[in-house]
Amino acid sequence: MVTHFDMELQQMDMKTAFFHGYLDETIYMEQPEGYPDRVCLLQRSLYGLKQSPRQWNTRFNDFMKSHSYERSVYDSFVYIKKLQNGEYIDLLLYVDDILIASRDKRSIEDLKALLGSEFEMKYLGEAKKILGMEIERDRSKGTLSISQEGYLLKLLGNFSMDQSKPVGMPIGVHFKLRTATDEEVRVQYESMRSIPYQSAVGSLMYSMIGTRPDLAYSISLVCRFMSKPLKQH
Repeated sequence: MVTHFDMELQQMDMKTAFFHGYLDETIYMEQPEGYPDRVCLLQRSLYGLKQSPRQWNTRFNDFMKSHSYERSVYDSFVYIKKLQNGEYIDLLLYVDDILIASRDKRSIEDLKALLGSEFEMKYLGEAKKILGMEIERDRSKGTLSISQEGYLLKLLGNFSMDQSKPVGMPIGVHFKLRTATDEEVRVQYESMRSIPYQSAVGSLMYSMIGTRPDLAYSISLVCRFMSKPLKQH
């Protein structure tokens, strides 16, 4: 949409988002060691509370609706408002990361000021990177692309695979994996204990969801062996 309608795309970051949520319950918290032997009655949500994400989401949703923004019925993290000049402004929220898109520059500045008056915000200008994804835009050519090159290079380095040779396809359909026997698990236990198999698969899964759907088949295959992985997996 940003490319098709030649919209502005701005990014903001919410500072300490969960602190803005109001609590519905009465919650007491023990003070850290060294403080007086008392407890704290919480007035706001804190990081670590189970209800903090929902309370923050409720607070933000109520705020946006009070200023005539409608929540999308297709994606609950998208808010839309039709402006008086017939244009639209869209806000996308992911926990504390925000993207704002509109053809009307003035409305974007007004929304940024509105959010800043209610929450502690950090203004990041044109969107360049969000959720580990780099955003590259060429308005003269009318193109916008997203990539996770930096995330994946760091991932390869974390698992000592940054010097590996690339291949044309993630995995061949002829490549078969099978469930490990108890004897195989026992024999390879020591060598596999130091290999963070689940962490590697989960990290690759994040890139599959974001920008690399071509990894879907190979990741779905190795996901079947999370509990008892062997060297072949």
